Amino acid sequence: MKARPAPTGFPLTALSLAVALASAPALAQDGSRATALEEVVVTAQKREESLQDAPIAISAFSPAAIESMGIEQVTDVTHFTPNMSMHRQSASNATVNFAIRGITEPEPSMSVDPAVGVYMDGIYMARNNGLAFDVVDLERIEVLRGPQGTLYGRNSTGGAINIVTAKPSGEFEFQQSLSVGNYDRLKAHTIVDLPTFAGVSAKLSYLYDTRGGWVDNDTTNFQQGKADDFGEQDNDAWHVALNWAPTDTLSFDYSYDGTKGTGTPAAFQLSHAEAMPASVFGANFDPTLTFGPGANDGGIADSVLLGTYAAFGNQPVSGACSTDPSCVAFANTANPAFGGASPAQAQLGTFLGVYSNAVAAADEDRKDALNIPYAGEEEMDIQGHSLTGAWDITDYLTVKSLTGYREMELRHRTGLSGGGFLDTGNSVVTLFAAGAPNRKSHEQFSQELQFLGDVGQFQYLAGLYYFNEKATEVTREQTPFVFGSFGTARSYDTDNSAWAAFGQLTWTPAALDERLDVTLGLRYTEDEREIVIEETLAGMPASGSFDTSFENTSGSLTVDYAFTIDTTGYFRIATGYKAGGFLSRTSIANQRPFDAETLTSYELGLKSQWLDNRLRLNGAVFYSEYDDKQVTQFVPTATGAESTVQNAAAASYQGLELELLAIPLEGLTLNVSYGYLDPEYDEYTFFDPTGQFCGAPGTTCDVSDRGVFANAPENTASAGVQYDFPYFGVGQLSARVDVAYSDGYTYGTVKGRFDEYVRNDPFTLVNARMILSDISLGDAGDLTATLWGKNLTDEFYRQSGIGAFESLGFAGVVYNPPRMYGIDLDYRF
Repeated sequence: MKARPAPTGFPLTALSLAVALASAPALAQDGSRATALEEVVVTAQKREESLQDAPIAISAFSPAAIESMGIEQVTDVTHFTPNMSMHRQSASNATVNFAIRGITEPEPSMSVDPAVGVYMDGIYMARNNGLAFDVVDLERIEVLRGPQGTLYGRNSTGGAINIVTAKPSGEFEFQQSLSVGNYDRLKAHTIVDLPTFAGVSAKLSYLYDTRGGWVDNDTTNFQQGKADDFGEQDNDAWHVALNWAPTDTLSFDYSYDGTKGTGTPAAFQLSHAEAMPASVFGANFDPTLTFGPGANDGGIADSVLLGTYAAFGNQPVSGACSTDPSCVAFANTANPAFGGASPAQAQLGTFLGVYSNAVAAADEDRKDALNIPYAGEEEMDIQGHSLTGAWDITDYLTVKSLTGYREMELRHRTGLSGGGFLDTGNSVVTLFAAGAPNRKSHEQFSQELQFLGDVGQFQYLAGLYYFNEKATEVTREQTPFVFGSFGTARSYDTDNSAWAAFGQLTWTPAALDERLDVTLGLRYTEDEREIVIEETLAGMPASGSFDTSFENTSGSLTVDYAFTIDTTGYFRIATGYKAGGFLSRTSIANQRPFDAETLTSYELGLKSQWLDNRLRLNGAVFYSEYDDKQVTQFVPTATGAESTVQNAAAASYQGLELELLAIPLEGLTLNVSYGYLDPEYDEYTFFDPTGQFCGAPGTTCDVSDRGVFANAPENTASAGVQYDFPYFGVGQLSARVDVAYSDGYTYGTVKGRFDEYVRNDPFTLVNARMILSDISLGDAGDLTATLWGKNLTDEFYRQSGIGAFESLGFAGVVYNPPRMYGIDLDYRF
């Protein structure tokens, strides 16, 4: 380790003091009043070190912070980390996308990799699906900002999130907590830490967590089985941690986690709908519901009537009904199959009925109740195993092995009509729904070997990594264009694998009193991607198989210098890489591999502590360049357009981050964080199927002046204050308030007509906790009672939104949970 120079007694500037007095958290571990900041140990560089010694932008949430802030899931830290946000998928409670410094991947398909890597006990968790699960026994959460292309090579262009679970202590301990709250919240958590026996220590944890929904489900015409109110959840989770140390130099840690849960996803609410969208009915639509040549040119209804014509055994001679005289005659002739009406009257009338009801149901303000016939439950089953072995071969070499296996089953029923539907008597025609559960299945295996140690002036880490995942998804969806019937199931299977070799070397020359560290990192990666897609075209099953491969060399160079024992500055250049592949939601005919994307980041940072460890100030400024950025675009199809992923953009990001933690007075802890982000597209090539952006259908143009960044607020900030009152004989009383702020942001990639209906406005969240701890029960242990509230001001903001449905004439959003409050009782022995 570097020998830090003696402190020079730098005075605290007036600016630092002013910021300190506006800041937030830390809590003494033993119940006494805090007088100095605790040291936070992180493993961001694959070895234990102090947060202040790690030359990288990290937000670390220690055990004390997790307890005092009431953190239950990894999603809870997003509002208190600068330049970080979270997007929860519209049809799932369990699927979330994280964004760090504006880098994210909102696509929920399991064929597309996330931009932020999530790791639990060193094991990469490959999918955003199922990430909103309960971690039963948290020890620490670390958020690494910026590309992690060396030590975290699995597609971490945006950053990495380290989840560290608690390890066995080797002594008997028992903890039982119970939480009750509004919306029928009930949470019971049991932890048993067993004494070491035959060299083996064990820790067992179980969690039961249930709550009711906060938007009433007023549906009486259930199409998918009765579902509870929107937002309801009922989860069971467990965790087993084992440690075996057969010798002083050899140890093994095994961890098993599992979560099973059911629930009804948060409500998708229509925020806007058009009564007669031109993209559906065509620019020359005849409202009398007669159908003549050119009457619906450019509209999806034209192709729908052509499909109806073909479904009755006819042979179309044109690609559109309005340009086929026989089809026009068929569309305008009374037909017993349509109750004596003409196909045009029946089909187009159904269209108008659905959209008329959608207009009536749409509301830009949050609703407390919705009528969504295709609402349904979501079920998830997640299990994970990890085994870490460490062997200290010599004083200069330790070998580690990290083996991981995870599997996930997720079933959810998509109901994205928001109230836009029509009950025809024979069926319920809706704007968008799934006629059967969307079934996702995923399993992954990884193996990593690390070789690390210290030799003289050098600290090294080298490793090999292997990863494989297999995933399957089956969907069956409905739009108004199939008139209440559901298409045949569409499915895909993926088989992705990767291997990598990496190394990092830190040199601490003696010439500068060991104040200087120079760190060089390098990683070589090869990825192989395979996908098989099954779909139905014109009533005939079709299958397509696609594969491709990628290779990349990423690296980092970091120079950090200790100005004093408590003040270090660093400069870091790092690159990140995210593999390309195939989008499962793109049809077989339009499948093209998209290429890998790369990111290069330049970061200048400061780590400092002042006033005898009573003030900690860390900050960073950064500039990042994106090449071949993967963006979702649209290509024309028989039903209007479909999603594809293309390498369409070059972009740059710049910003800054500040984090401050202070104890200005005994017992008073303050913290503040601030993030500023300014991204822009340098080039954005957009394929335009409709002519809306480029002026002519089927052309390509540069839309960099109209490009937007999803989940990328310009300003994010948080502040908190905690006061530990003097001990008064019964227990230790503490009071805490946390405030989080985020600027508004959007969810798309290009400015669209419906942006105002899905854009997230600026919001402020306020949480508070009153804690009475160390209530002695004599020899029977002690008790802690906590009164808590989340989102106390009942702030509502759009937690996710879909504006891309503008081609179908509507937009919708999902709102965040309302005010929550309750009381916790925690018993420890």
